[in-house]
Amino acid sequence: MIVFNPVAMAQGSAAAAGNPGMLEEIVVIARQRNETARETPVAVSAFTADTIEKAGITGPADFLSLTPNVSFLQTTNVGETQVHIRGVIQPRDTEPPFAYVLDGVLVPNPSAFNQEMVDIEQIEVIKGPLGSIYGRNAVGGAILVSTKKPGDTPEGEVRAGYEFAGNEYKLSGYVGGPLVEDRLYGRITAVYKDREGYYDNVTLNKKEDGFSEGQLRGRFVYKATENIEVDLSVGYAEIDGYAFNFNNQTAGTPGFENGVDITDTSIPYSGNVESFNNQKRFDFASKIDWTSEAGTLSFTAAYHDLKENMGGEGAVDLALFGVPFPGAPAPGDFFTDPSLYEGYGPTLRDGTQYQERNQDDTSFELRFTSPGENRLRYIAGAYYIEFNREVVLNRGDDLGQGVVVANPLGGPENPLVAVTWTDNANKAWALFGQLAYDITPDLEISTALRYDKENRSSENLTPAAYSPIPNVEGLVRKENFSDLQPRVSLRWNASEEVSVYATYGEGFRSGGFNPLGSRFNIINVDGVTNTTVQDAFDKETSVSYEAGVKTRLLDGRLTLNLAAFTTKVENAHFFQFFPFSLSRVISIVDRNDIKGFEVDGVARVAEGLDLFFGYGYLDSEIKANAELPQTVGNRFPFTAKYDLMLGGQYTTPVTGDYDMLARVEYNRTGPMFYDTLNTPGTERPAINLVNARLGIENERWGATLFARNLFDKRYNVDGVVLVVPNTTVFNFTTKAAPRTWGLELKARF
Repeated sequence: MIVFNPVAMAQGSAAAAGNPGMLEEIVVIARQRNETARETPVAVSAFTADTIEKAGITGPADFLSLTPNVSFLQTTNVGETQVHIRGVIQPRDTEPPFAYVLDGVLVPNPSAFNQEMVDIEQIEVIKGPLGSIYGRNAVGGAILVSTKKPGDTPEGEVRAGYEFAGNEYKLSGYVGGPLVEDRLYGRITAVYKDREGYYDNVTLNKKEDGFSEGQLRGRFVYKATENIEVDLSVGYAEIDGYAFNFNNQTAGTPGFENGVDITDTSIPYSGNVESFNNQKRFDFASKIDWTSEAGTLSFTAAYHDLKENMGGEGAVDLALFGVPFPGAPAPGDFFTDPSLYEGYGPTLRDGTQYQERNQDDTSFELRFTSPGENRLRYIAGAYYIEFNREVVLNRGDDLGQGVVVANPLGGPENPLVAVTWTDNANKAWALFGQLAYDITPDLEISTALRYDKENRSSENLTPAAYSPIPNVEGLVRKENFSDLQPRVSLRWNASEEVSVYATYGEGFRSGGFNPLGSRFNIINVDGVTNTTVQDAFDKETSVSYEAGVKTRLLDGRLTLNLAAFTTKVENAHFFQFFPFSLSRVISIVDRNDIKGFEVDGVARVAEGLDLFFGYGYLDSEIKANAELPQTVGNRFPFTAKYDLMLGGQYTTPVTGDYDMLARVEYNRTGPMFYDTLNTPGTERPAINLVNARLGIENERWGATLFARNLFDKRYNVDGVVLVVPNTTVFNFTTKAAPRTWGLELKARF
């Protein structure tokens, strides 16, 4: 369990407050104890409550866009997000490449990451393999989010906002303070937003992408004794959104005779099936800290339950695959008859699709942390988790009634074409430890070691009528995955202003199962006889070397950080879709080599005026790929060659006790491919985006005008590229949000 110390944070803020020309010294918990960011031998981007407020950060996309060499994508539904860290990617249908830790508790379900963020104390994005510290899946890094802790001062806030482009209303707030003097403290946070949507569906004559989200969260702290503290949190959320909002590009069809074009955003949404995406989350966590002179003993227990389903338009014209469907003419020539060109189009030919992704998990952790002021510091502990994950995917005929029956086996309104249904039960445990020793007052050596073992099982619930392999309904497959993950760091405080570090680290992402019969289908239906895809896939591992410099210069008016790294990823997971058999699988890229560097900093050029910047560069190259040997030497997908962030923030008194805040951010994301073949027409060029905020506030009241994507850059945020040999190339694109602007009001009490 991580112990976040607001007192230490306040001390850093107080030092800056005493000298308005000095930047705040940020305290982080990247190594699971309080340290200044400058003295931590890891690459960490930290966002304090003040930055979160002034930058208007309300979700993962907002802070990840300010982090060099990190990108965020949301595609088919709210839970279908991808976070790519230093070239280690998050493919669809598998585990994330990072550990997501909320108030010291690991949240293992990637579908729970993308949510509205309210009442947040601090966010930390840590880059590089961190399996030794955070365990399974931290193959690329970790993201730590700390909510505000209830205290002994009554306080509250209400915010109301309206966004014009999407016709979005949002209301949020919190109230907190002492419930029993010197004993019990509580804090309640709530948020609700409702958005009509950005894009029109020309067939349904309504918005394609309507969305609403509601959250309620409570956190309670009980001081049992002077040395024992109990921290409880509970939360519930519901989301009602959209799904499968793709546009289909098919090479050789009208409009794409010369191939697909990732820059084309002109295709309207025209599907005849109204989509839906429903998600319900329940979270509970309890933490007990017992502090003594020897150190702090911590015990954590947590439970998460997330249920999500979605339905909507089918993927492509069923006539292309020779699938019959009611009321349709006989199949013609798909590539020359414009009446057959569709894919997410306005007729029944596309069929329907439906998915469920339900997971519940229970976890426990016991940890002992030695005092942080000792020359020798250590952490030791054990972790255990059980989680169950049910996954359903089906395709059905479209009889003109939409997805009426939200059921794995469809119904008379949606007769099934194909279905896969699995129930996965997983157990994992870990033993871990960290050791840090000050060789001299300015030279620290630290090491961490963690052993993770995961037992996975998958029961096939696909009915026999839809299984390509006979007699497998109810079959249970079992696999074990384990790894020993070391980390070694050396940090030298060259002066009070400069810290230098070097690190070696390893991480692993657990293996898993593809739907039973996937390999049979790919070979016998799709005709890919030389595929290496199996019905199970092995773990992914990464090994990384990193060196960096962190500085705090000019009497605290400038922070400047530089890191260079090299990472070798073995058995990299990658998502593939085989259209004729409708098989969604994780395939393997045998080796991906990554080299890169990043630089970031903040400069206080005058009282109230801060300039900030960041730049990241990645050279990510496929070195071995038995599935597609011709891809060796290509750039790894979802890996931008570079990203650049520049911005400024100015605060000044204007009248009475009111201050004005002006902030602008410029982001440039370099070119990016979406498939290992680096297919022509699918390289998204560099994207330039500008966000701006202008507000006025005092300690009690505030009003802010904001704009995202200020110059209304139209581009596709994602592409699912399918290359069918000797047939065609499909590219399923997802439009990014257009320019959005609005007004937010707040009141504190």
